[in-house]
Amino acid sequence: MSETTENLFRTPQDALVFAFNYSMQRQDRSLVDRMAAPSPRTGKGLSGNDGAGQAGMIRRELEQLTELERAVLVARFAPKSWPCACGSACCSGHMANPEYVAAIRTLEQAAMPKLAGHLSLYRLRVRLVEKAMGVKVEINALAKECGVSENTVAAHWKIIREWISGIPKPKAKAPSKRARVVADDAQANVAVADDGDNEGVLTAVDGIESLARKRADDLLSTLNFIAS
Repeated sequence: MSETTENLFRTPQDALVFAFNYSMQRQDRSLVDRMAAPSPRTGKGLSGNDGAGQAGMIRRELEQLTELERAVLVARFAPKSWPCACGSACCSGHMANPEYVAAIRTLEQAAMPKLAGHLSLYRLRVRLVEKAMGVKVEINALAKECGVSENTVAAHWKIIREWISGIPKPKAKAPSKRARVVADDAQANVAVADDGDNEGVLTAVDGIESLARKRADDLLSTLNFIAS
């Protein structure tokens, strides 16, 4: 790799966006469609055959990830749809990105065991997975759409959100209160634990997205055109 292609991307995330947006899988689309497609604004990237090779190198590294890890990265960084200018009467101006649709399907299926013991609807799982991936989905509107209560949707959302996005580190509690106690015929000022002080170590829990991004960062850091 020549020096001119080094550090074309500021971060591994920029490289992911480029690879998932690159038009090599859309070469059969019309020129109008390709001109209408938005260009990723992350990193400089390359175009033409060089760009195809660059995107291919990034994707080749990602093949070392599990199917679930790749799916969560695609769902986060790939476009949900492509512009379409086919001119058909039924055309909405966009066509679904098959790679994104497949990724959401993979995540929806993987979410099923997490919801064991709960009323689980396909549409509800799909929409909550999309919500975790950044799609704007309102809890009350989704409840009406799926014919369930808002409490049901909220319960499902908590499970899926924590599974995908993880659990943040709890806020540290205020210092324990101190009290005067008698010990060995002398008084000492010691800490008295409040209820809940021993609930466990205050640590964050990674979700599948965070874990996938960390693995992707490690893999992509081996490519010398991506800044670490």
